[in-house]
Amino acid sequence: MRFRYKVIMVNITFLSIGLGILGFIIIHRNFRQALEIQLSYAIEENNLIQSSIEYQLLDILNSPIPSFKKNLADIGETTNSSILSQLSSFYIVYGRQMVYNNNNAENTDISLIPEALFSSLELGSKNYILCREKEDYYIYVTSKNIVNKQNLYIITKRNTNDTYQLLYSQIRYFSLLMVIVLAVSSVFLYFISHRLTKPLEQLNTITDYFAKGNYAVRADIASDDEVGMLSVKFNDMAFSVSEHIEELNAMVKQREQFVADFTHEIKTPMTTIIGYADMLRNKNISEERRQLAYQYIYSEGKRLETMSMKLFDLIYLGKSEIMKTEIDTSSLSLEIAQSMQPILNRKEILLDIDIEPSTIWGEPELLKTVFINLIDNARKASPEKSHILFRGKTEKDYYIFEVKDWGCGMDEETVLHICDEFYMADKSRTREEGGAGLGMSLVSIILNKHGAKWDIKSSPGNGTTISIMLFNSNIIIDEEAVQ
Repeated sequence: MRFRYKVIMVNITFLSIGLGILGFIIIHRNFRQALEIQLSYAIEENNLIQSSIEYQLLDILNSPIPSFKKNLADIGETTNSSILSQLSSFYIVYGRQMVYNNNNAENTDISLIPEALFSSLELGSKNYILCREKEDYYIYVTSKNIVNKQNLYIITKRNTNDTYQLLYSQIRYFSLLMVIVLAVSSVFLYFISHRLTKPLEQLNTITDYFAKGNYAVRADIASDDEVGMLSVKFNDMAFSVSEHIEELNAMVKQREQFVADFTHEIKTPMTTIIGYADMLRNKNISEERRQLAYQYIYSEGKRLETMSMKLFDLIYLGKSEIMKTEIDTSSLSLEIAQSMQPILNRKEILLDIDIEPSTIWGEPELLKTVFINLIDNARKASPEKSHILFRGKTEKDYYIFEVKDWGCGMDEETVLHICDEFYMADKSRTREEGGAGLGMSLVSIILNKHGAKWDIKSSPGNGTTISIMLFNSNIIIDEEAVQ
């Protein structure tokens, strides 16, 4: 069931209950007041008849009992013709015998009178009851006197059908009025609930679009109530979700590209290895070609090894935290120079080191990997018999490293994608040097783990300068704030 119909049903239900209770209270109060008026009339009528009969009895109190009963009947007849209204009747009971019945003088059966009228009735008091006989309602009122040591009861019976007719009329009128009020209220509530729930229906429709993949849809509900606040929060949620979806899509595309590039990078050395291994199976080759095959198999195998190790480092560093310690910059630069010297000697490249002694905060082996990768990239981009500058200095709270070469340089597009996995500025030269396009990705992850700031300045033909800013060891780092 739709929400608006629930709102209508709940409101109509409570309205019906409220009107019903209110109507019951009003009608019941009016009925009780009308009944009390009828009762007062009946009591007054009984008093009047009682007074008239008592006055007439004064003349016959000394008469014998047989004639006394006959005189009571005559008194009743006289009273009936002079005092009693058309709506009432009365009975005279002497002892336990009915001596007068104004409705039917011959019917003197005392069982016509309810027994409750005689019980617990004291001298000078009155009993009254309300009862229904067939389709009519009556009020019986009884008064008691003692005459000649016998109880004399004067009983009046007043018709109250008008009071009950008024009750039924009010019930019918109120029922009709209630139906009209509920019908009008239902129409009014429908339009009100439709207006109030229309924004919710709009949100529901927008949510359906959103669930089907239309993340650009937004709610357009301008109001200052809770629905308006819900609309604003929904739009905030939709914006956040769409951003995450875009990030996930970009990540998926990146992973797909990573798999494709990885497959391509593995395919090339594997093809070379398989090809030269197949050639070695042929014994009728020269020694020179055999040595060449060995060399290619070895170099391509080493490239696969390097690629697998860097992939492992990328995956490991992306999921783990690093332990940082104080590092002496002089010792770090010396270890880096010793590691790179054999490779630099192949192209007779001079590594010019200018490191200011200080201490930095980081993980020694990972930072060593960073600078080895950067110097190795500078080597690949530099011609033979050139030089590479590796220097460091303290500036305020930072220690700034710089790796500079005067090689081929890079354009802006290359600098923008240099940290992407398997991205190579010059694929042929990189593969010739044994690279896999993963070094700068690894550098980026390590520097991010250290909260370092870094910058690349390069242009084609003018070489490349990479600057890295690391915290000094005496600075307390909030890594989450830095990242």
